[in-house]
Amino acid sequence: MITILMAVYNGERYLKEQLESIRMQDYSEWRLVVRDDCSSDKSVQILNDFASSVANEVIVYINEPACGSAKGNFARLLNDAGDSEYIMFSDQDDVWKMDKLSTCMDKMHQLEEKYGSGIPLLVHSDVEVVNENMEMISPSMFDYSGIRREATLEQLLLQNNVTGCTMLFNKALCSGIAPFAGNPNVIMHDYFAALYAKIFGRTAFINKPLVSYRQHGSNSVGAKASTSPSYLFKRLMDGKKAYKEAVKASVNQARYFLQVYGDTMSGKSLFMEYAMIIRYTGICRMTCFERTGFFISSKSWKKGLARKIMQILWG
Repeated sequence: MITILMAVYNGERYLKEQLESIRMQDYSEWRLVVRDDCSSDKSVQILNDFASSVANEVIVYINEPACGSAKGNFARLLNDAGDSEYIMFSDQDDVWKMDKLSTCMDKMHQLEEKYGSGIPLLVHSDVEVVNENMEMISPSMFDYSGIRREATLEQLLLQNNVTGCTMLFNKALCSGIAPFAGNPNVIMHDYFAALYAKIFGRTAFINKPLVSYRQHGSNSVGAKASTSPSYLFKRLMDGKKAYKEAVKASVNQARYFLQVYGDTMSGKSLFMEYAMIIRYTGICRMTCFERTGFFISSKSWKKGLARKIMQILWG
């Protein structure tokens, strides 16, 4: 059984389409747990209508008080997963391919056969990027955004490559991150899950899009066209301060990860991983020369020439 965790806030415009794509999955063993963050539109009515129209279990909670962010809402949802064996995140405005659940479960079973089910396991995929009318922007977000399909720990510390709405993970991962995913030092719930899986478990990537990832004016995160002149111009205009703030956020997240899991890492003899994170947390104090040496020795360059230049110049 897969527990699908959906965070909702004023989602009436696209919510029905996403719910229908869940209904139409070719894998039927799922339940849906939703948290609505005090929507002022008809989102709750749409959710209740859907719940009454499907045989699968659908639970709708209303946050009191509101979280005020997608990260906070998903963090609460992680604690609602309970003893679920498998868990997925769902945005309110995407559309899932009909074989999303079955394809992810097939890959999960492959991981279990190879590594067992007692360690954190995470499966994720590509998405196709579409506009608000479901018209294709790019068949691959990894190509569109210039992100690595698979990343080492060194690369993951700098840049997340796991999209939350594509993830399937197991109970061992969920129980490991649920108490901590809402902390202010966590950048996003999916990023934190990816780090946890990379260090304590195993991950697998499905190199095909299983989600139509809708881009519109209200996206919490969204896909970025990394090679477009407008994107590069915006990054340059945002400049050094914004870039350093992003790096500082990743450093704070890494420090928090060690605060929470450092003893566990030592107990599992993950000394190289521990040392790598410690080294990364000092990046903001490095000179340009020292940073360049760090990126070269750790092979932790971001993908794309512009990003590499910003790494060297700004951190």
